[in-house]
Amino acid sequence: MKRFIPLTLAGILSVTGLSLPSEAQAASQASFRDVAQSHWANQAVTKLALRDVIAGYEDGSFRPTETVTQLQAVVLAIRNMGLAEQSSLYKTRTIPYTVPEWAKGDIALAIEKGLLKPDEKNFSPDSPATRAWIAQLMVRMIGKESEANLLALQGGGTFTDEKDIPDWAASYVKAASKYELLTGYKEKNGYSFKPNRAVTRAEIAAMLSGSEKHLNIENDRMHTGYVQAMAGDKISMKRTSGQLATYSVTKDTIFYGNGKAADIGQVKPSARLFVIVEDGNLRYVEVLDGAETNRTISAEVEKAYPEEGMLVVKTVSGELLTYQLDKQTPVTSSTGTASSLKDLAKGDAILLTLSPEGSAVSITLVREGSDSEVQGTVHDLDMAGKLMMVKTASGAFKAVQFNTNTVLEYKGKRFPTLEDLRTGDSVQVQQKDGVATKIVVLEIKNDAGLNGTVKSVNTVERFVTVQDEKGAMQVYRVADNAAITIPGLTQPQLADIKVGDSIDMKFSNNLLSSLVVKNRTATPEASKDSALTGTVFAVDTKNRILSFKNTKGDLVAYEVRPDDEVSFIGEGVPNRRLTDIKTNMNITVQLDQNNKIIYVNADNRVRGQVTAINKDDRLLTVKLNTGETKVYIVDKNVNVIIYDERSRDIGDLRANDNVYMRLNSSNNNTVNKIEVERSYIYRVTNVNEGSNRFTGENDRGNSRYFYLDGSVTISVPGVTYPRIADVKTGDTVKVTYMGDTLKSLAVVPNTIGQVVSVNAEISKIRIKDYNGVTTEIAVPAGSSIKVNDRNYTSLTALQPGDRVQISEASNGLKNIVAMKKISTTFTQLDGSYRDRVYTAQGSYYIPDSLLARQPNLNQFLDSLKRGDKINVYLMDNQLFDIEKAN
Repeated sequence: MKRFIPLTLAGILSVTGLSLPSEAQAASQASFRDVAQSHWANQAVTKLALRDVIAGYEDGSFRPTETVTQLQAVVLAIRNMGLAEQSSLYKTRTIPYTVPEWAKGDIALAIEKGLLKPDEKNFSPDSPATRAWIAQLMVRMIGKESEANLLALQGGGTFTDEKDIPDWAASYVKAASKYELLTGYKEKNGYSFKPNRAVTRAEIAAMLSGSEKHLNIENDRMHTGYVQAMAGDKISMKRTSGQLATYSVTKDTIFYGNGKAADIGQVKPSARLFVIVEDGNLRYVEVLDGAETNRTISAEVEKAYPEEGMLVVKTVSGELLTYQLDKQTPVTSSTGTASSLKDLAKGDAILLTLSPEGSAVSITLVREGSDSEVQGTVHDLDMAGKLMMVKTASGAFKAVQFNTNTVLEYKGKRFPTLEDLRTGDSVQVQQKDGVATKIVVLEIKNDAGLNGTVKSVNTVERFVTVQDEKGAMQVYRVADNAAITIPGLTQPQLADIKVGDSIDMKFSNNLLSSLVVKNRTATPEASKDSALTGTVFAVDTKNRILSFKNTKGDLVAYEVRPDDEVSFIGEGVPNRRLTDIKTNMNITVQLDQNNKIIYVNADNRVRGQVTAINKDDRLLTVKLNTGETKVYIVDKNVNVIIYDERSRDIGDLRANDNVYMRLNSSNNNTVNKIEVERSYIYRVTNVNEGSNRFTGENDRGNSRYFYLDGSVTISVPGVTYPRIADVKTGDTVKVTYMGDTLKSLAVVPNTIGQVVSVNAEISKIRIKDYNGVTTEIAVPAGSSIKVNDRNYTSLTALQPGDRVQISEASNGLKNIVAMKKISTTFTQLDGSYRDRVYTAQGSYYIPDSLLARQPNLNQFLDSLKRGDKINVYLMDNQLFDIEKAN
């Protein structure tokens, strides 16, 4: 296959007078006439040629002994990092070096990535790349500069010619040696480094090849994984991404193993490979680890996490083990009752087949436990006999017994009972001693239909209360995109549904997806668009007549339906009555088909956004939610309410503040009360589900309790109907108050992981999260950094290896909290429950969240021996991470 090859080493050298190979030659050349199979750099040269990092010459040579310039080395590093295509985006950048036109993009990108630093003044494009200079480049290429800085503090090195290593390169040489990027030369009295020796083409190929284990070089052509099967000229392997792929072996496939040329005979089932692929054919195969045989263990399911692909089991010896699975891991049983992780429940006896590296290859269900969890579709219901038949995803039927103590969790419906269950519903059942303790309705049957009479409508939270044909009251949540049909209206909304409406309903994904009004045709007076507004003139509570002046100044009067048939709201508070309506109140009313009032919103509060503040004349300009902009007079005794602030006045308002303003009953242009909306960032330190409370700490270290009643809106990423149970210790949350009233809580996504490097000069840190993904994060000046209960603003307070939580602050800055690190020695693991680690400085409980983050935690703990030095990391005094100390 002929493909585009970015400018490679041979092309780079051509600018100095050497010949440039053609694309076809570069693409097809994987071996060179002057690099024999016995050459020490043969494998590195071959692999990098196939990776399009280097190429040979038109005469078929590689010229391994020729030296490399600093410019050539930088360009090769960019290509080794997989950034060749990005360099073209940087070619118009201004750079402080004189280099050929074709290299400008690479050099600009190298500056951007920190490979070159102009202020160091040690980059000379045409000068030979010495081993000392290459050490610095390689360390920066794999992102280990911070480690090099730490090594600089550890004193002298190990090479016999340390005195010849320039001071600026000493720490990089140590790091390059530590990470096996460069090795020394054996001498009689040890190893020398030869820092001033120029690097050859063969040497740099070996160095780049050795750096691959510190870089993510996988793409659509290059993969690492384990052999799953071999048949004829086909090799099937599971990539590290979890994907299964099958490739063909051809006569051009090159094999390497143990650093030498090999053949397909060295590839065994379960072997770990690195491969380079072209059009489904294997061009390069490197055996990284040899094959070992699988093993099978007997275990009992402790907990299955289908969404996360994780399984916790207990072995016959009582040991708890956690395994991370993927979608291809087969789950089977002799009875056909299990076909996926969802079919496994606590107490199930299984056979677990493990690969040599300890990952789960297959799971076989041997016997179901008595305390199992069942998931599937309701096939039949016997309410009298309290028996439910559930059909699982595999097609098997399971009988579920329930009783009056069985709890029904029905998302989208308030106050559900077992009578609400219907055939076709998707359910998850938790059992104890063979009886259902909890039934969770995961999804209502899509074509399920109901009808009833509307008793109330909550347009804010999008709930409707419906009385069914049996007289039972049910509350349902309405989907945002629900199809609402009302004869006479072209685009009806939820607000157009009235008390007394007879409706047909359909559900989808646990929500009301369709509402059809059957008993009325809307008239213009009853439509949402013609809601009447005005100022109350008189209230006749005996005859239930409400008189008000409308926006045209006309005096109108309407009969009000009985209180239990009217939705009253006063100052944002529901369940008011006609007797609560007072003269001069601002009101909005809605009429039914008989022109009787069915909805009243009586409120002397106006909501809008502050656009201008005149403190001297006490004038406030507000853009109302209706779109109108008005100027209000602020009473000199105005009550300005801002959460957690006292004795506030008009001067404490800010432009763009969202406000609720209460107007003077005798003068609707004068404001006597202002509630201000403000948001604050807190980190959750404790959650009490029973009392609906949580404790949070702000960036100043101040703690506060928060109570979440039914009026507080909760938002949690990935959770459709979040509750306080979905808010976890360690979460960063944004709480929003309107005045002193908590209105909403939103969990703010944050980054948790290990500090890889810190660059205080450009205010950036690199974090490796617990999925193995490394991210560079910019930290604005002034951000809060908390280390050991002390607050800092400089990134120098952080060190590589620190475990941190990074979240957004309310002012656009960052909040960084470093976990408490305790260096101690391991004593023992709790022998009974394996849920506590004992150390010389105390014991630490192992939370489930740590097991979820580190699937191999149990294996790690088993590897510890008494007296081993370990580091434990605590967040809010809870064990968050544990590692073996160097």
